Amino acid sequence: MTLEEIREAIKGSKKLPKCVAVYDKLFKLIKDGEFDDTGKLPTEPELAKIMGVSRMTLRQALALLQEDGVIKNMHGKGNFITQPQNRYGKGLETLQHPVYAALNSEIDEVELEFRIEPPSDYTTKVLGRKSTAVVFVDRWFKSKGEGVAYTLSFIPIETVTEEKIDLADKNSILKFLEETSYQRAKHSTIKINFSVAGNFTSMKYTIAKNGKSWLLEEKVYIKADFPLVHHKHYLPMENTHLNIERK
Repeated sequence: MTLEEIREAIKGSKKLPKCVAVYDKLFKLIKDGEFDDTGKLPTEPELAKIMGVSRMTLRQALALLQEDGVIKNMHGKGNFITQPQNRYGKGLETLQHPVYAALNSEIDEVELEFRIEPPSDYTTKVLGRKSTAVVFVDRWFKSKGEGVAYTLSFIPIETVTEEKIDLADKNSILKFLEETSYQRAKHSTIKINFSVAGNFTSMKYTIAKNGKSWLLEEKVYIKADFPLVHHKHYLPMENTHLNIERK
């Protein structure tokens, strides 16, 4: 059966081909974000086994997905998802950077500045210990040149030493905050608040156009006694989804 005949069967009264059922199942799996974060689908033999169908039926379903622009085939590499997976399928319950998990906009740039200050009663409280000094890191998350979220992070100087963070290299700080700390973390805690503090927190950019933001206070732990780093994430309410999948 050709793809055109399959399309006609879908539109008409003929019995729907088996490949359409496979199409529907694959489309739902893609929509629910069940595949690799790289966007690559399993190999055709693996998919055929998962779907319980022949390679021919699977290939017809894949061809329909390609026609609809859901996937694309890269010669010698396999099939890749072209449409974004459903970002609402997995949310704050996974150990990942909450700004990327909850913000609706695609972040294409992160602007970073930092300063070193002596500890205060507040930093001692949130970090669970009195550090010799604290690194305050401002991050502005941007999309197409516009600020879309803001994070203020507190890193005890002891963490800087233990994790070998090069303060002379902003990329080293950024990599620690956005990748290494989450990869090494045993767990994190997030407290969700409603912020009406306005845009003074973001300083450089207007993050929340109506002045209303979600404030996600996060502590990232690799040990049980005190956090590796403490974050205050500000996300505009009009451009944020807070999703927690419960099972």
